[in-house]
Amino acid sequence: MANDHDLIAKDEQQKSAAQTKRVQRKRKTARRRGEALQERLVQSGDLRPGGAARLAAVSFGLAIHALTLVILVGAVAALLSGLWPLDILALLGFGIVWVVRPRFGKRPGADWIKRAKAPKLFAILDRVGEATGAAVPKYVTFDAGFNAGTARRGIRHEPVLTLGVPLWQILDGDERLALLGHELGHQVNGDTTQGVLVASAYRSLQEWRVLFYPSTHGRPVPRGEAGLAQLLLPVILLPFYLLMTGLQRFYGWLQIHVSLRAEFLADDIAAQTASTKAALALLRKLDARMSVEAYVTRARSAHTTIRKAASLEDAMEMWIGLQDYIPTIPEHEYIRAARVSEFRGTQIDSSHPADYLRARLLKGRPPRTAAVTVSEDEWLSVDLELAPHVAGVGRAMLMRR
Repeated sequence: MANDHDLIAKDEQQKSAAQTKRVQRKRKTARRRGEALQERLVQSGDLRPGGAARLAAVSFGLAIHALTLVILVGAVAALLSGLWPLDILALLGFGIVWVVRPRFGKRPGADWIKRAKAPKLFAILDRVGEATGAAVPKYVTFDAGFNAGTARRGIRHEPVLTLGVPLWQILDGDERLALLGHELGHQVNGDTTQGVLVASAYRSLQEWRVLFYPSTHGRPVPRGEAGLAQLLLPVILLPFYLLMTGLQRFYGWLQIHVSLRAEFLADDIAAQTASTKAALALLRKLDARMSVEAYVTRARSAHTTIRKAASLEDAMEMWIGLQDYIPTIPEHEYIRAARVSEFRGTQIDSSHPADYLRARLLKGRPPRTAAVTVSEDEWLSVDLELAPHVAGVGRAMLMRR
């Protein structure tokens, strides 16, 4: 019997061999933690992240924003003091607060799809939202990624949904329902790291690290006191930089103990929405990423040789061809992709478990039946409704150089 690693592409093994021991040790640790978490959750009746970890995430967010608030209050106090030297500190403080201020993401623009533009799609989202207890997205958009995602944007923190056309086009009706259940499940899976408080705090933390980065590399060092000050600046900044780096490491711990568990719960919500069989089929389709990307690359190259501008009809032909291509992918390619996922293990800096762990958890829990069903005619109506948006993304992909 052939070794399972024979199914892994040689370049994958070469990449792994080239990694440093430190990176490999992190990968093994993360893989061990991911597998241990998956085994615990198989036996658990509740997949929701633990209260202590969620509280730690909230505390993290509050601490980062409290630091910004302290700088702001100090700057205001310095400005009101009436002492001109403190005015300089006040301006510096206001500048820091502006750089590290909480960011909530831009509000969706006119190109995003609202309910009035796609009533049939939103009708299905309503049913999925009712089954999962999640808020229905206010806006939907399509992009060129082989992925999907949900988030909250703007000051009003409105839920939005992003669907990658290459992934959406290769899914059947039940797999689409599983995908929608998974994404809407992120709104109710208890992942506090993706909430407005913690997510905005992490973005602020990244700006803090940039501000405190202790380096003068590439800068000419002047003579005299100015040069001495420039040499001493990294020494002064180093403790603050190390503090921010420690907080970033803590955020990585939160991802392991909150985000990974919440991701498993989102998979369970997908099974609850469309059935365990559909959720597993969705994970299998995710293993077709490399084949889909190769197909799109070939289609783009073939169109480039024609030397004409891509039309919407060309884009739809590409998507139809992709749907016909998926059933021809040999079984050994799916096996290879699954083995690669197991070989890589869970990345320590990722909020997503490895696909093989996600599939293992779904198989280890009691099978679910679909809470939502959508007929083929309904999906056909949705496809017709979304055709201009799907074709627009495909046209942009064909024209990309």
